[in-house]
Amino acid sequence: MLTRAARPLEPTRLAIRRALVRRHLHAVAAGKSDTLKIDVHDGELNSSALLVELIAPLDQESLAFRQIASAIERSGTVDAVIDGLGSRDPIVRARSARITGAMRMEQAVPWLTPLLWSKAPAVRDSAARALARIGGVRSAGALLMAIQRIGPRPSLIVALARAVEAVLGGSQLRAAQPAVAMAAGLRGRRTAAAALILQLRSGSRRARKASSRALGWLGASGGIPELTLALEHRDWWVRMSAAKALGAIPAYRPGPELRACLADRNPRVRRSAQDAVRRLSRR
Repeated sequence: MLTRAARPLEPTRLAIRRALVRRHLHAVAAGKSDTLKIDVHDGELNSSALLVELIAPLDQESLAFRQIASAIERSGTVDAVIDGLGSRDPIVRARSARITGAMRMEQAVPWLTPLLWSKAPAVRDSAARALARIGGVRSAGALLMAIQRIGPRPSLIVALARAVEAVLGGSQLRAAQPAVAMAAGLRGRRTAAAALILQLRSGSRRARKASSRALGWLGASGGIPELTLALEHRDWWVRMSAAKALGAIPAYRPGPELRACLADRNPRVRRSAQDAVRRLSRR
């Protein structure tokens, strides 16, 4: 009877707890408190979500972000969060992953990697988002490993693209550059254009194809000269990809190289050139 009577007050009690946690988080960000404990095992209140909500708009170099990071480190929360990544409870793993991403915990990458092929969708998604936020070569490598293991799922490709600048043009993951190039195009990252152009110039067959497509998705006018040269490449696959890419770049005007592809010996190149001319003539 007493339990039933108390139930109507439960939402109020949780709202008060939530408000107190949020107030403490803001106090830490303002430098008014130097300790911050986040209980990822709390079944009533998802304080990790409140932390992520607060951190999301903050620049990593901002004073508020550094205050929060220092408080978490001082309170032992970092160790608790990394331990949470190995929990049997998928809710705890997902919460822990979100915190590692929000706090850019690069040391957590080895523990986040196996979560990318977890059976729990929330865990997989949280791990992918975390690695996207952390960024860099290690995160990109983890995401590429997952793509090779379970296939190019959209969430993985999108997450990979957020770390693309750290990988493109590098030698550490040369074999994986085609996937990274495609991710760059899917995310519309114009800052990757220079590295994509470099791949188009000197990359492998797959890298050239992927870079061409990414430049087209980006609508990168800076790639027009290199794509025009690729129209005369000996590999029909490269010629076809270049024609498709040029057809997607609004600033491109069909020249003799593209028109020559209309009579290419390969039917797929001819069809791609025809489609490109048709698309460009509508603009």
